[in-house]
Order: sequence, then C-alpha cells, then structure tokens
Amino acid sequence: MIRQIRFPSFPEPLSAVCCGCGRFGGDYDDGRSFALLDCYYAMGGRFLDTANCYGRWTASGLNESERCIGAWLRSRQVNDMVVTSKCCHYAFDAHDVSRVNRACAEADLEDSRRTLGLDVIPIYLAHRDDETLDIRVIVDFLADMVRRGRVTRFGLSNYRADRVRQAIDYLGKGWRDWMVAASNEWSLHEECLAMDGGGELPKGDGIVATGRTLWNLHRETGLPLFAFSAASGGFYAKLAEGKREAGAHDRIAAQKLSRIADGHGVSVTAASVAYLLRSGVPAIPIVAVSGESQMAEFEAISAWEDDLSALSPFREG
Repeated sequence: MIRQIRFPSFPEPLSAVCCGCGRFGGDYDDGRSFALLDCYYAMGGRFLDTANCYGRWTASGLNESERCIGAWLRSRQVNDMVVTSKCCHYAFDAHDVSRVNRACAEADLEDSRRTLGLDVIPIYLAHRDDETLDIRVIVDFLADMVRRGRVTRFGLSNYRADRVRQAIDYLGKGWRDWMVAASNEWSLHEECLAMDGGGELPKGDGIVATGRTLWNLHRETGLPLFAFSAASGGFYAKLAEGKREAGAHDRIAAQKLSRIADGHGVSVTAASVAYLLRSGVPAIPIVAVSGESQMAEFEAISAWEDDLSALSPFREG
C-alpha cells in the first residue's frame, strides 16, 4: 500500500506519492481515466492533483480533469480522497492577460467545487503568479477561502522563492494554519540542470523550477514542496537507452541512480522519484502516468527508507 505521511501544515495524512490528473477526462477518456483512478485507490492512494484549467485545451474548452474526477468520486462513492485543485491560470487564448485576482479566484473556486462535487476543497493553489501585485493581496483572497470554510488550506504554485518567503512572513508564526505548501517543478534532473546553469533554472510560460534558492527555503522553513514533473519524463531511463544527452551533474547522478536501482530491484525512474521523498526536503512527488503499469512502482517509491540526500547536487559547496 502507498504510505501516508503527515505535515504540520495539513490536518490529514497525505499519500507519499500524489497522482497527477492533468490529462484525465480530456486527453484520456473517462474509461481510461477511471481505470487509473481505480488502480491508484486500490493501492491506498488518497491524494490527487488537478486544476480548474486542466482539459480546457481540448475541444470542449471545459475543466475536463475536474469533471472526470468528480464523476469518479460520485460513481465510486469515495469520500476519503484529498484533492488539490488550482485557480488563476491564464486563459489559453489570452496567455498575456493575468487572472491572478480575487474575482477570477472566486469564479474558479466555485466552478471547481461544483464540478468536483466537493463543498470544501482540501488544498487549493494559486496556479500562477502576477509579480506586479503585492503578495499580500494574493494571500488575502486565498486566506479568505480558508476563513469561509471553502478550502482547508491554500498554497502557491509557480511562485519564486522571494514571493513564497514574503507570503510566509506576512502570515506570521501561524502560517501553517492557512498555507499548506508550494508546488513547483522539481526532480533530480532539474537540480542537475540548475547546477549546470549556476544553481537556478529559468523556465518559460510562468513555470517555476525549484532551484537552489527555493530548495534551501523549503529546508529552512519546513514548508512542504509538492513537486510536479517529478519523474522528469523518465529522463534517466531514456538517458540509459541513449535517447537523451546529459550534462556533468546528470551523468554523475545517472551512475549513482543505476547502482541504487539495481540494488533495490526497481527502475531508475522509480529511484529518481524516491529521491524526492528522501532528500532531506519535506516533499511529495506528483507523478503523472499513462497506464497502470507505470503506477506499479508507486508503493515501492512511497515505502523507500534509504537516505538519498547524497544524490543532491545542491549540497555541493
């Protein structure tokens, strides 16, 4: 069974591997999506990641991922799943127009609650930042959702380290009563890319990668990191097959991962995801899969006990 872990910033245990549902109901039809959700649930998985914008890129233009998850929750009569959703993503036909404001956040929230069939969304994240706004403005409308009982905890997704720290400082000592986590891109591969680039990794499209500064913030504050792109598209498996090229840090990491994976009888991809749970940073990897066979290693990943912190290139220097 997938192990459950606890963080001081959330009142319930969370599954150590979160199932990423970005393609459910849209790119994957309901039959395929339901089968994956059934498999995850049977393994003890109780933590899903979705967003109000997921699936809006399809022909329907609707929040297909949330629609699919809501239909599955109702059909299976599941009431013990922790669902993360997100608000304030830009519209796909207006990338340059910020939706990071109270009105858009409230509209997305009510749409998500209705579609998911949840009176209270356990975890609700601001999906994009608008750095022209004082962070206190964003924190205020997210905290209001918690105060009104519409959301259990809020978080920030794709926010840089200085913005996350400002949010924590503004909330003060009781920040864990309001803010659960930050969710940014993170994998061992991303760390290696960042180190080859000087410790940070600039991204486009409003995406924020966990560079050395964010990594240190999570270690210092104990703020959990919900890491998307945790498997990095199976980078290390593809590297071993000669389908990818690697920089200096990735070549070293790949050699170490290969030995660790062989010793534990798992794939290098599984070992690289397990790193996120055993790196010394409070974190949960968000892993997207296309088939049940890819989900087979979730249990082994969640149960991993060995300290893997020595794999981190951020510890250098």
